[in-house]
Amino acid sequence: MRHSKLFCAAALAFASRFCLAQQPLLRAAPDADPPSKPAEPSAIAVAQKPSGPALQTGLSHGIDRWVNITELSFAARYRSEKSSDEVAYIKNGQQRSIAAGRLTFDAAARYTLHFKVSSGKTFNWAYSDFALDDYAKRSTAPTTFAALPLPVLEKLLTVIADGYPVPVVPSRGWAMMPRQLFIGAAPVSWLSAEYGSLGIERGKASEITTYDDDGYLTGERLRVNDPKDAWFDEIAITYAYEGDVLKPNFLDRTQHLKKSNYHQFLFSKDFSKRIGASADYTFDKKTHTLREAAYVRLPEAKVADALRVELYQRLNTVNVGPLPFSGGSGFGLTAEKTLPGRIKLDGGYEQVDPHYGALVDNVVMALGGFSMNGDSYSTGKHLFAHANVGLTPFASLSGFYIHQTAPPPTGEVGFAKEGFNGALNIDLKKLVNSKQRVL
Repeated sequence: MRHSKLFCAAALAFASRFCLAQQPLLRAAPDADPPSKPAEPSAIAVAQKPSGPALQTGLSHGIDRWVNITELSFAARYRSEKSSDEVAYIKNGQQRSIAAGRLTFDAAARYTLHFKVSSGKTFNWAYSDFALDDYAKRSTAPTTFAALPLPVLEKLLTVIADGYPVPVVPSRGWAMMPRQLFIGAAPVSWLSAEYGSLGIERGKASEITTYDDDGYLTGERLRVNDPKDAWFDEIAITYAYEGDVLKPNFLDRTQHLKKSNYHQFLFSKDFSKRIGASADYTFDKKTHTLREAAYVRLPEAKVADALRVELYQRLNTVNVGPLPFSGGSGFGLTAEKTLPGRIKLDGGYEQVDPHYGALVDNVVMALGGFSMNGDSYSTGKHLFAHANVGLTPFASLSGFYIHQTAPPPTGEVGFAKEGFNGALNIDLKKLVNSKQRVL
């Protein structure tokens, strides 16, 4: 990279250390307060970039130059899941509503305001319960203790007795809240910045080995897109606050704009139209994690159109409350296939270590199985499969199935021994732009 570009990028990256944005972790410690899913939980879908000026045009009206709706959708599903102890801890009707887009302040779209409003009341749930048999019970119960193996329950009761509060994890209702709300600026073609409530950057990885697709950060991100001088197609540097897992509403998290407990350095490269890879180092509160991923397109193959390989290594042991959570590693393998008749399939194998909940930094929630990665996948060793069948250009049916291939280690949580969800998905943006009937 030319020296002038390197100087500009470094200056913007560290300017906020001395101005209005995040402060270094040692200057302002995070609050001590204790701190879902997809209608189409496809692990193979190309990782969504939560920002950037080059978003596609939304609704086809004259105002779309300034107001761009990037997503407007609704999904209703039935979800059933049981633990390794054969306890059905989820058996509900759920709905998910999402509206996302941007406002553009100049003709070149260099300065923008991005938003994402959705249902769901936790970090890893954009779905909310609204029907079926345990809806009333789950809407008032703080957690589903019955799903925990006895050794885990004993640990949990011990820490509760020591004074660690049991958080009430909401899962019901139709409320819509702004998970993401951030400003974007791209003063030059190769450099952009974002500030506010951000999505999580995953590179070529998916929510299996990173964070749930519904997750959010409060902070800032700098992107360098200059493959000519920097070799990488994108370098993303994020300084943010990761927490408030029960506060999806950004307006309840603005006080953390001046705090920083999450630092990520991500590098992404497309070697050709077929092969892309990424790697990142992430410091999240006390944990140090490396992640690597590759996405390979195989258009001529008969078995699969694309493959994704993703890995992570959590490098250190951390104390969550009074308990140590050891480091660990895991991976995901996913294949995708598109068939005639608007049918899309994907499936594979995932292995996520049982201490992934260390990223929650709340001992009660970590013991209860709140693991921060995609809630449909959770922790453990699983085979999974997903199917999506298009009914019209704007309506589809989807189904997801996951099955545990090995019991969890003795004394650990064994969620998602077997899980299923089936959904009706409506792309309301396409529906608005279509003259066809819904079904």
